[in-house]
Amino acid sequence: MRVACALLLAGPTSASARERLERPEPPRHAPYAADAQAPVRSGMPEEVELLREPGAEVWPERLRAELAQRVRSEWPAEQLYGAIFANLGVTLRWPLVTAESRGSVIVPVVDGLELPIEGALELAQSSGPRRVVVLVDASASANALTSLQEAMGSSERVSVLEAERRALDHLVDRSADDWLELGVIAFGETTWPVAEPGLGAADLRAALARFRAEHPRGEGRTDAVCALWSARDWLDATPDGVAREIVVLTDGDAPFSGRFLDCEGEGRPLSDEAAAACEARRNPTTCPATHAFTRADGSSDMVQIASFARRAHGELRVHPLLFETDRSARLWQQVATRTGGRLVRVPGAEAIELALPALVSSRIRGVVARNTTTGAERADLLQADRLRLAGSLALAPGANDIELRVESDRGTAALFRFRVYAAPRQLERWLAELRERNGDLAVRADALADEAQALRLRTRERSLELFPEATPAAAAPSP
Repeated sequence: MRVACALLLAGPTSASARERLERPEPPRHAPYAADAQAPVRSGMPEEVELLREPGAEVWPERLRAELAQRVRSEWPAEQLYGAIFANLGVTLRWPLVTAESRGSVIVPVVDGLELPIEGALELAQSSGPRRVVVLVDASASANALTSLQEAMGSSERVSVLEAERRALDHLVDRSADDWLELGVIAFGETTWPVAEPGLGAADLRAALARFRAEHPRGEGRTDAVCALWSARDWLDATPDGVAREIVVLTDGDAPFSGRFLDCEGEGRPLSDEAAAACEARRNPTTCPATHAFTRADGSSDMVQIASFARRAHGELRVHPLLFETDRSARLWQQVATRTGGRLVRVPGAEAIELALPALVSSRIRGVVARNTTTGAERADLLQADRLRLAGSLALAPGANDIELRVESDRGTAALFRFRVYAAPRQLERWLAELRERNGDLAVRADALADEAQALRLRTRERSLELFPEATPAAAAPSP
C-alpha cells in the first residue's frame, strides 16, 4: 500500500483516542478512525487498491493487478461501505478497512480464512455533569441541501439547517434523563441567543419551536465568532467539577460576519468610493457577547476564531459537527484540536451524540460482527473493560461482506460495512496456474511447430507435383 493510504488509515482522531483511553499493548497494525471516514460511494469503483498485512509476502505486480481487477468486476454497485452511521467513535485495525483515497477504493485482502477483529470504542471515561452550549449555523449557506443518513443506510435530502435542527431535537430527546445542561445559540447575519443552560426539556423545546417559527430559513452571513464568545459567557459561571463544552452544528462554510472589515486601509487609505462600499458591507449589529473585539486578535473572522481557540484552550472544548461532509473545514478542525474537542462529519441526526460520548458510554450492550456472505456471526467482541474489541470471524474464499454493529440499550449505536477478500495461498495458487498456463503454451507451441513443419513438407511435395524437375538432356554426339 502506498504511503498516502497509510496516512489516511491513521486518521486524525487516533492519537487523541489513545491518550484518552487505557489501551492494551499497541497491536500490530495502526488504527484508523472508522467513524470519521466518509462512506464509500455506491457504484463500481474506478480503481481498487489492495491493502495487505504489513510484512506479508510480496506479490508480483501482475498478480496484484489481476486480483484488483477481479475485486472491481465483482463489486456490488448498489452497496454502501464504510461508516453507514455512527453515534460514537470507533477505532479499528486492519483488515476492517474499506475506504476511499484519492479516487481509489481501498479493499483489504486476508491471506487466510479467518478475519482478525481488533479495535476500541472511543468513549469518555467520565460521565459526570456537563454544561453544553450548542451553536446552530442559521446563515444563508445553511439553506443548501445535504443528504441526511437514516438507519440502515437510507438517506433524505434536507437543508443543512433542517438537519441541524433534527440533530438538536435528537440531543434534547436523548438527554432528558442525563445530568446535562443544554443551552442553544444560533448564528447567521447576527447572533441569536435561543435558550440559556438550565432550562427543562419542555421549556427548551418551546424555545427551539419559537426560534424555528421566527427563523424558518438561514439568513445572511456567518457570525460564528460572536456566537463562540457568547457561548463562553454562558459557560463562565459553570460550577467546579462540571465539564464545559461547545458543540457547533455547521455546514463548514468559511465564517464571514462582516464585523472585521478594514475600511480605513491601514496605511493605504481607501478612496471615498471604496470606503463607502466597505462600510456598506460591514456588519453593524451588536454582538451579545461581553468580549471586546480588537485588531490584536486578528482582522478577519478566521483569525479571530483561531484566537478564540487559543484563549479557550484548557478551559472548554469545542466539538464541530459538519453537515456537509465534503468540506475540508480546516479552521474547525484546528479549533477542535486546539481545545481538545472532536470534529465529526455527520452522517445523520444521531451523530450529535458523537460530540457528547457520555450520553452513550454507559449504554453500550455489545459489539456484533456478521459475515453477510456466509451468515457467520460473532457477538462476544466487546471485552470486559467495555472499551476494547477482540475476536475473529470465519471467511469464505473470495469476497466477504462484513457488518460490524455496536448495540446499545436504545438500538444500534453504530453500523459499519466492509468488503474483505480472503485469498489463502494466493501466490502459491497463482504461480501453479502460471506454470500450468506456461506448460500449455509450450505444448501448444510444439504442436504449432509440428504443424508448421508438416505444412512446409506438404507445400514442397505439392510444388514437385506441379513443377517436376526437367530430365537432364542427352549428351550431344561428338563430331
